[in-house]
Amino acid sequence: MPLSSTASQLTPAGDPLLAAKFSVPVIPGTLVRRKRLLDRLTEGTAQRLTLITGPAGAGKTMLAASWAARAAVPHPVVWLSLEDDDSAPGVFWTYILEAFRHHRVPLPATVGSPARADSVERSLLVRFASALARLAEPVVLVLDGLDRVPDREVASGLDFVLQHAGPQLRLVLISRVDPLLPLHRHRAEGSICEIRGADLAFTRHETATLLRRHGVLSSAETADTLTRRSEGWAAGLRLCALAMQRADDPAAFARSFAVSQSAVADYLLAEVVDAQPAATQDLLVRTSILDRVHPRLANLLTGREDAEGILAALTHANAFVEPIGETPWCRFNPLFAEVLQAYLRSHRPGLEPKLHRLAAHWFAENGLIVEATEHAASAGDWEHAASLVLDHVALDGPLTGPDAHRMERLFAGMPADIPKAFPWLRELLELRPELVDGHPHELVNGVPHLDGPEHPAPVETLSDRECDVLRQAALMMSTEEIAAELYVSVNTVKTHLRSIYRKLSVSRRRDAVRRAKEFDLL
Repeated sequence: MPLSSTASQLTPAGDPLLAAKFSVPVIPGTLVRRKRLLDRLTEGTAQRLTLITGPAGAGKTMLAASWAARAAVPHPVVWLSLEDDDSAPGVFWTYILEAFRHHRVPLPATVGSPARADSVERSLLVRFASALARLAEPVVLVLDGLDRVPDREVASGLDFVLQHAGPQLRLVLISRVDPLLPLHRHRAEGSICEIRGADLAFTRHETATLLRRHGVLSSAETADTLTRRSEGWAAGLRLCALAMQRADDPAAFARSFAVSQSAVADYLLAEVVDAQPAATQDLLVRTSILDRVHPRLANLLTGREDAEGILAALTHANAFVEPIGETPWCRFNPLFAEVLQAYLRSHRPGLEPKLHRLAAHWFAENGLIVEATEHAASAGDWEHAASLVLDHVALDGPLTGPDAHRMERLFAGMPADIPKAFPWLRELLELRPELVDGHPHELVNGVPHLDGPEHPAPVETLSDRECDVLRQAALMMSTEEIAAELYVSVNTVKTHLRSIYRKLSVSRRRDAVRRAKEFDLL
């Protein structure tokens, strides 16, 4: 269908309309047409609303563009690419109306156009919805980049038109974040198709196809390595494919390429990190040392108290941060974390070991010994790492299963000149790893036994409530969790803990639990 000219059209602010925004993006020859997603999009446009969300570079726009370019698309497609300058309601609706005219979807002249940039009359939206409802066939309106138009008035108007245009309007929204629409209502009605970041992730087969499209001959192992390392992130895979075209050994490149020195780093820094406020950037860089991030730990590493809100905002924004189940924890995309770690080392030299030490103490205080030990080792504090394992074995018995194997790998890299107090640890974990799952002879000789108390019994007896608190602490519960369990305030728990520390002559929760077990108080 021929397109209409927009050369003489103006926004309410007097600026000419940019016709390029109405064009479906050009499809590169190397694009992988993923049938599983194209079919879902076709099925979705049989309903009123289709939502495509995911992080930057996830392939959202290319998916919709490749679908719109197919000859088998069942209905006319009206495309509009949105930009930051389109957030004013009058400008937004001017572009929407002109997009229909540009793609020659007939609208009566009586619909009109917005008179002001900062608002739009309700009557115009009523006329527009009514005109859509009277179309001879359904039309698909694709709005690409809706996250750039976060205006609530725009969202309200869009919802009104969608509700009153009837089945003749099929709306496809492409965004990095969920739009300000009542998605819960559409889910309840069964009138929405959602394609999320996890759906957009490339499979190993799709990665192999992408590499072939770029002229890269690769094995299944290479495709698997790239897919796993990138977690199927489309832009990262394409940038890797371009780099592999110049590599002598594509398989070796896939295993060892330095993300920090690649175009992937440039993309992530420009598209994700630089777009964040200074406080968010600081949190991202400092917490990049962690395999998983807890808001309280993030607060410790930043020295602020705003981590929970920042992490929630990053998760909502699909900024390569995702929640871990129904827990307070979250994790970073591996490539994203690598880029942030490289930035930390180059721009803040000397800070990384300090962050690892803080993390080690936090994990230890919360009973997460394996992670505590790994961070202590990363800080170069092998004496602390070894003492954490010693303490755990003395208190709770030997490490077993996956935890034992993680420690075996960790201490295999322990320097030869560690303190003489821990020579058995090297022998145990390097030469006799099978003993970690049992009760090795080295532990009998190398770990202080608890047969007799090292310190005299406490002069003051613990109160019943202090014993309650100590029992919960032994279960590795946080102060907040103990307060909730015992129906007391957090400050009350802290007061009891201080009293317990004084009576048991200790300064840490872990030591208090150990002493209490020595004296059969638990």
